[in-house]
Amino acid sequence: MLIAPRPDYLATADELRAGAWIARVEGGLPNSSGLAPADLRFRALRLKGLLTWNLETQYHERLTNAHKRLRELNRDVDMMKAQYDAFVRARQAATHSYTGYDRRIEGMRDRIGEALETLGVLMARQGEMLETVASRELGLRRERLEVQINQARFAFADSYDRAAKAQAE
Repeated sequence: MLIAPRPDYLATADELRAGAWIARVEGGLPNSSGLAPADLRFRALRLKGLLTWNLETQYHERLTNAHKRLRELNRDVDMMKAQYDAFVRARQAATHSYTGYDRRIEGMRDRIGEALETLGVLMARQGEMLETVASRELGLRRERLEVQINQARFAFADSYDRAAKAQAE
């Protein structure tokens, strides 16, 4: 762009819209040689000239700004590329650090499965044992309660007998 300048490449979005609008206006003017179309054609030509003048006179400044922004973007792209490369290296290192653990992990999975089966059997046995112990304890408590009830009956009867004897005397 330094050797063969192309100002239209550095036009802003507004300038591109204005250029397209001018082209539509020029295309819509009738080709007759009347006074009104010639005046409109002259105005469109002036607007087009103004747009071209701005693009041509500001070309070097716009080109400099474009190069500055391009260098800034290149720095950002380089920084992002460095981050991406670091990520790729970290991912590869993580992948390689797990190499060879497949057999051990599979062995652990098998052991865990066996342990879960054993745990299920042990839980069932423990449940049965707890049920047996609880039943035995409840039976013992029932027997003790029956003994205590009998003792309470005899104590009540004895107390009643003494009260009746004391009343009779």
